[in-house]
Amino acid sequence: MLKISFSLVDARVNPLKWVYQLEDAGFQGWEIVAEGLQCVEGEFKERVREVYQTTNLIISLHAPLSDINIASVNERIWAESIRQIKESIENAYEFVDDICVVHPGLLSPLSMHVPDRAFDKAITGLAELCDFASGYGLRIAVENLTSANMLMGRYPDELIRIVRGVNRDNIGLCLDVAHANTTNTLDEFLAKADDMNIIHMHASDNYGTDDLHLPLGRGNIDWYKVFSVIKEKEYDGLFVIEVYSLAAGIESLEYVRKQLC
Repeated sequence: MLKISFSLVDARVNPLKWVYQLEDAGFQGWEIVAEGLQCVEGEFKERVREVYQTTNLIISLHAPLSDINIASVNERIWAESIRQIKESIENAYEFVDDICVVHPGLLSPLSMHVPDRAFDKAITGLAELCDFASGYGLRIAVENLTSANMLMGRYPDELIRIVRGVNRDNIGLCLDVAHANTTNTLDEFLAKADDMNIIHMHASDNYGTDDLHLPLGRGNIDWYKVFSVIKEKEYDGLFVIEVYSLAAGIESLEYVRKQLC
C-alpha cells in the first residue's frame, strides 16, 4: 500500500514546529532534508531521535543538495560533495528506514564541454555512495531534476544511463513528479516505469515551467494518470509530498486520498 510522507522544502524552518503533528494529520512518514535547520547533528539529532522513538513515522533522508555536485570535474569539489553526503548518512542512518535521496549533479562551464566526464564522475560518486550506504542498510534513490539547463538527470534516458552505470543492487530512481512536469517528460517517465526501478517518489504541483512546490491539484499535472500507474505497478514505497507548509501538505494528502478511492 502507498505510504504518504511529508517533507518541508524550506530548510530554514525548524521541523520541531510541526513534525509531531504529522501522524495526527494522517501522514506515515517524514523526509528530512539534511541541510539548514534540518541538518542531523548536535541538539537537532537528539530531537530526531525522540521523534524516531516516540512516533511511528517512517523516516527517509534527502542528502544535502545546496552547493553539492557529485558530477563535478573539479576533483576537490567532487570529493567534498561525496564526503558531505556520506556524513549526512552517517549522522542519520540509525533513524532512516530505507531511502537516502541524492541529486545526480550539474554541469559547470567546464564540464559542459566534456559532459561524458561529468556523467562518469556522477556514476563513480554514486557507486561509492551506494557502497557506503549499503554498510548502513540503506538504498540510494537518484532524483530526476528540473528543466534548468545546467542540471543533470532531467530526462529518463539520462537516469537510466546513470543507474545502470552504477550497477549496484541498492540504487534506484526517486521519481519527482513535479520535476518531470517542468521538463515535459512525465509521460515518458511513467511509460518507462518498468525500466526505471522507481523506489521512491516526490510530489508537488506546478504549471510545467517553474518548480513551485504547490499543493497537489493546484497546478496542471495529470494526477489521474500518475495514480493510475501507481496502482497498475502496485508501487508501495514512500510518496513524499514536498511543499512549503504543513497546511499545504494536508491539502495535498486529502487530494491523494480522493485520487486513490
